[in-house]
Amino acid sequence: SPLLKSLQCHNDYESYVDCKWREHGNTTLQLWFKTEKKCEQCVPKGAALQDASEHRTVQCRYETLAFAIGIEHTVFFLKKETLTLCSSVPHKPLELSQHLRARPPVNLSTHDEGDGGRRLSWSSPYPSSSSLYKNLKYQLSYRRDTQDNWTTEDVTKTSMKLEKRLLLPGRRYEARVRARVSVGQWSHWSPVVTWQTEDNAGQFPSLHCVLDGEKEVMCSWEVSREQAHFITYQLACRHNQTAPSERCCVNLTVSSELSGTVLRYSCSLTVADPAHLLLELQPTRNGKIFKASQHIRPNPPKQVWVREKDSNWVVEWTNPSTASKLTLYYQLCYYRTEDQGSSVLLNISVGSMSLTILEASLAPSQHYQVMVRSLVVHGEGSYYNGIPSEWTDPVGWTSHKASWSLNTLIYFSISVFVAIVFFTLYCTIPVCQRRVILWVDSVPSPGKSKILSEIKSATSRTLMQCENTSMCKVQHLDSLSTCSSDALLLVTKDSEKMRLEQDKGCWRCDNLPSPAEKVNGSDTSSMSFSGPYIFCQV
Repeated sequence: SPLLKSLQCHNDYESYVDCKWREHGNTTLQLWFKTEKKCEQCVPKGAALQDASEHRTVQCRYETLAFAIGIEHTVFFLKKETLTLCSSVPHKPLELSQHLRARPPVNLSTHDEGDGGRRLSWSSPYPSSSSLYKNLKYQLSYRRDTQDNWTTEDVTKTSMKLEKRLLLPGRRYEARVRARVSVGQWSHWSPVVTWQTEDNAGQFPSLHCVLDGEKEVMCSWEVSREQAHFITYQLACRHNQTAPSERCCVNLTVSSELSGTVLRYSCSLTVADPAHLLLELQPTRNGKIFKASQHIRPNPPKQVWVREKDSNWVVEWTNPSTASKLTLYYQLCYYRTEDQGSSVLLNISVGSMSLTILEASLAPSQHYQVMVRSLVVHGEGSYYNGIPSEWTDPVGWTSHKASWSLNTLIYFSISVFVAIVFFTLYCTIPVCQRRVILWVDSVPSPGKSKILSEIKSATSRTLMQCENTSMCKVQHLDSLSTCSSDALLLVTKDSEKMRLEQDKGCWRCDNLPSPAEKVNGSDTSSMSFSGPYIFCQV
């Protein structure tokens, strides 16, 4: 059943067993442990936790000192009203004659008599060849549908007429019939209907037996569906008060009412002497078995503390008392107090009672907490198994402040150096550009000559004066100077081109007349020097 599937039990393998289960909010159950001679209740532990599905989780603790590999704990549920079911006092057997019933009559029908009366007819439940057919007697009951009480008449035949004076006009009536033999009780009413009074959980179900034949008996009992989840019943027989009880139910069948709230159990018996057979319903509890050595939940470690060592953090703890009987290992969990979702779970090797947490794995200036729990060493070849213990109470510490590492210093120095280089370039490049411009302006060139400037300005006059000039190129070749041929110094594009060609020295100066011949020894000639060129004006 879902109730037993949800049941979980674990022990500390020393002094107690803790169990928990989920039950419906409207149900109040008690968990009991079965021992060799008696039953002991599991004492409730803490308040039940209600969830959104109208169920609640219940916990209890059973204290015992019996723990060994061969010990098993058998548990079952009872309601508070069913405590007598766990009693060791033997139940009083039942006499078959007190619970034996005949079959109910069949084929009940009614028809109008023509005089305002109604005739009711039915058939015997046994064939005419049976000896039971002649010994049957009947009871007929009728009432209006608005009445609570029935009017009952004894009948020896299989029909009866209700006179008109007994019936009110314009009313609806109901009728039923039942039978009885010389041994046993009255049968159920016909037509066959089932009804169930409010079930008293503190008592055994009512047993109903029907004589199907001379030696065949059909017995049945009803149990509520809710109660059937954790307790059922078996039919046992004995031939006298001192004989031992034996299960005598053959072909047990289970059926349900239309409402679905009641389960009906039925089985057939072959009885040689129905008058002296004793019957007994024996409760069978639907239990669950837990091996003590396979459902261990050890105690958590004791005295957890944190200390600093070489800038790291060492977590230490002491063994619980369970470690004296079992081999345990531990799990450690630490996390930032502000962010418990970032927890780190570590498995500690068997025999180790400490763990070093490196400072490098922690965020600086943060508060941390650590917890430890115990686990049973299990696996191949181990006789023990279980679940982890509860976590210890958190123990906290605060990590160190952040310090600069070697890599951080290198990265910072490189960043500062690059910034200085860029700043220096930003300041020096414009200064260099200005100095280059000034240097270029200070270098002599023909274009900057005052004479050429005067010649260019003279070309703008209306009367243009032409002069024969000779351009002499000074060469340091034994004081020999070569002079260009006569050239008309006109500020035109052709004269400028000619000057450039002469400057290249592409003519032969040996064929040129000497400068003295050109000047003809005149002292009136004027000569101007600007830069590396000499202009001779005639």
